[in-house]
Amino acid sequence: MSIYELDISWAMTVGERRHLHWELMACEEVKGVFLTARDDMLAILYGGERRGFDELARALTPESSGTAR
Repeated sequence: MSIYELDISWAMTVGERRHLHWELMACEEVKGVFLTARDDMLAILYGGERRGFDELARALTPESSGTAR
């Protein structure tokens, strides 16, 4: 397992943060989510490879899902 930082600067509203939380909890490779000293970053305990985490991070951003603000 590894710990990676996830940029969540795009998740500004309560709804976006709630949706992000549920998406992270639904991922089998995500073993833990932790707050950091920065409001725009989360620390993610991830059970897979770096490539899988990078794919997850891209999939979570609104730009990749076609719902860009």
